[in-house]
Amino acid sequence: MEPLEVRPEVLREVAGRLTDEAYALAHGVAGAPGLVVSAPEWRAAAALTRLESATHSWHGVLGGRVAQTADALRTAARAYEAVDDRAAGRLAALPR
Repeated sequence: MEPLEVRPEVLREVAGRLTDEAYALAHGVAGAPGLVVSAPEWRAAAALTRLESATHSWHGVLGGRVAQTADALRTAARAYEAVDDRAAGRLAALPR
């Protein structure tokens, strides 16, 4: 079995970058009308409008999921640090 090394500071750094990406995903296309050609005379106009709406929605949902992943990494970093603190406390209490 390979040893496992966890670096909480790296987890937090990645979480920060994921938070930035989540914001960009959730807000990057918001308020950006015209992702598709505005062509009301086209027979495909209604489908293009639905596609644009679905794209906005999908980006919002994906941004939310990436933000949840960032939160999970922060939680994991805190948990690893708490375990390390408890282990250090136990070791410090042992007689020398």
